[in-house]
Amino acid sequence: MRDEPTGEQLLDIARTMLREELLSALPTEKKHAALMIANAISIATRQLRNGEEGERREAEALSGLLGRSGQGEATGGADLRAQLRELNREFSRAIRAGRADSGAWREAAGQHLSRVTRTKVMESNPKYLGAQG
Repeated sequence: MRDEPTGEQLLDIARTMLREELLSALPTEKKHAALMIANAISIATRQLRNGEEGERREAEALSGLLGRSGQGEATGGADLRAQLRELNREFSRAIRAGRADSGAWREAAGQHLSRVTRTKVMESNPKYLGAQG
């Protein structure tokens, strides 16, 4: 077991200190960079909190859409990301080939893209979704 504070907690502490203690001491021309760093820390914290679950769900959904369900699922980490890249390439090729032009596959592909986009926005800018409902 890791000691506390955890990595996620350390990132949260760093972001808070940057925003509440250092930002006001910075020259105006450096504040934008500091806010970008604070935002990057927030995104990294949310990604740590969420783990690989979103990527796993995306890979499972793409496998189902592409008729590859039950085929060698990656365990995680770099293998999962490599598998997801390949599935997304195959998904893109299917769309370019016209598979999503009409019918049930079009609807399923649209729902998949909406879910993936929502998941990504929840990590990158959750306030946006709060404002949009």
